[in-house]
Amino acid sequence: MEELGKSKSRNEAQEELEYYIKVNHLEAHDKLPSERELSELFNINRSTLRAAIIRMIDEGKLYKVTGSGNFVQEPKIVRNLNNLDSLTELVRGFGKEISSKVIHASVIEANKQIMKKLKLPLGTKVFQLLRVRLIDNEPFALETSFIEYQRFEGIEKYDFEKVSLYKTLKDVYGVDIVKGQEKLTLTYATEEEAELLSITYESPLFFISGTAEDNEDRPVEYFRSVVRPDKMKFSSILVKKSQEEMQRG
Repeated sequence: MEELGKSKSRNEAQEELEYYIKVNHLEAHDKLPSERELSELFNINRSTLRAAIIRMIDEGKLYKVTGSGNFVQEPKIVRNLNNLDSLTELVRGFGKEISSKVIHASVIEANKQIMKKLKLPLGTKVFQLLRVRLIDNEPFALETSFIEYQRFEGIEKYDFEKVSLYKTLKDVYGVDIVKGQEKLTLTYATEEEAELLSITYESPLFFISGTAEDNEDRPVEYFRSVVRPDKMKFSSILVKKSQEEMQRG
């Protein structure tokens, strides 16, 4: 029976580890027992256990301190792709503080991509805002927003390190974001992104792009952002379509 246990897969080893963390109520920054102790406890060979630990480190569930051992990582922020709540509300709901650092803010002419997304004539002026978003003073996302300038003239005067972009659109200009579309893919950090997000060059990142619309289906913002996968994960609610909905396409 011991040989059977020793042949457990990396997936099984990870399941054992995650269950151990849960039932022992280990919290962020709590230390795990040594690899030798865990190997004996789970009846798993050391190399398989080590592979599971490495994957959990890559997934942001554990972190390693050289010479000290392995520790439980802080839980990631979970964002529901079907939820339009602001990032500020989401992060604060996890008991953390969010802040912004403005890297660039200016009025530019819309190129073809921006024109298409915001449904504007080519060359229309847009306000471009590039911000690093931070959770508890640690960078986790780099966001770029494009907004039609004529509709929101004077928006460049606001300090978006101190005020919310969406709240400004609503309170100052009377425009409320009520829906939108976005795409989620994977990318790798450029040198600039790596520097701004305090990660290594070509680290994997989530890439999100899309548009936010008002209650008249008019595009208000075209956005692009890259997000550190060790700081945030995404979820979605799956609903099976009815036969009638499928027929409507």
